[in-house]
Amino acid sequence: MNNLNFDRLSEVCGWLTTLPVYMFQGELTAALILYAYDEPDLGAVDHAVRMVLNYQASLEQPLHHQTFIEIVEQVMEQQPPPELVAFLAREVTH
Repeated sequence: MNNLNFDRLSEVCGWLTTLPVYMFQGELTAALILYAYDEPDLGAVDHAVRMVLNYQASLEQPLHHQTFIEIVEQVMEQQPPPELVAFLAREVTH
């Protein structure tokens, strides 16, 4: 814990409060903090996370936190899964 950069952690936690965290399970909150902490471009993380959150809202059950982060990583690598692309394409056309 002492090896954490307080300023970076503070920045990540501040970003997290801009998300609808009341809808998250504790595991997803922790996973997002850990993931965002290690990513240099918080703006890109924010964009990817919000895309996945929109997709998740269309599902009957929330994604498992590890699956959520895996999809965020795919979006960050500009290789989103086909089901996310199809969902977002539907949202734009309707």
